[in-house]
Amino acid sequence: MKSGIKRVEALARGLAVLKAIYARPGASLHELHGSTGVAKATLLRSLRTLQDGGFVSRRLADGGYLPLPVAQDAAQWLPFIEAAGPALETLSRTIAWPTDLGVRDGASLLVLESNRRLSSIRVNRQALGARPHMLWSAMGRAYLAFCPQAEREEILAVLCASDAPEDRAARNPRRIERLLNETRERGYAVRDARYGVLDLARPVSAIAVPVRRGERVLACLNCVWLVDVMEEREVVARYLAPLRAAAEDIARRFTT
Repeated sequence: MKSGIKRVEALARGLAVLKAIYARPGASLHELHGSTGVAKATLLRSLRTLQDGGFVSRRLADGGYLPLPVAQDAAQWLPFIEAAGPALETLSRTIAWPTDLGVRDGASLLVLESNRRLSSIRVNRQALGARPHMLWSAMGRAYLAFCPQAEREEILAVLCASDAPEDRAARNPRRIERLLNETRERGYAVRDARYGVLDLARPVSAIAVPVRRGERVLACLNCVWLVDVMEEREVVARYLAPLRAAAEDIARRFTT
């Protein structure tokens, strides 16, 4: 027996659009039109409503639509994504290798934005949503090295209490302090050669810099490359300066 309550068609269309975005993160307007059958004018209105509600974001680098990561408050990620898009798009014209933006989410980093789709060099194009490790990844090391001491101690305490094998290194405070001091002296972090969370068949490496506002680390920005193509010293010489400039640009654009 059918209920006498009427169906809200606009809500149903919006949910269909959201479902399509979850099914294909990064989908373009044209792709969403094809998968949902919703007219483009109506689709644009639905997408704008979902963006304003903090359910999806539009990747500024390529226009793809993304579901916001599930967190305590999904809307918290919007300022980072909106601030990063223009800088990452500019970097895609300056640095041939892909770059990603990661923010702290608990005791790990969360990759919110990337220009990998715009990069002419293929290095695992599915980085969005990845969680780089605080002690092994370049972004994690950059975050730990430059964040305030109280925050660093909080993160390390969580890692020390973890039973995960990859977190055991946090129990060696002298090694951690030496690593973070070296990172501060260089002004950038380097990925551990044994870390392989995003690797394909060919090994990759990364450098990363913090996106800072005062003492606060807002996010971290990396550059990922294939180690059989370039050496770290060449990457640093050619790309560290534009990476730092992009980090400063993102900090200026950040609105909260």
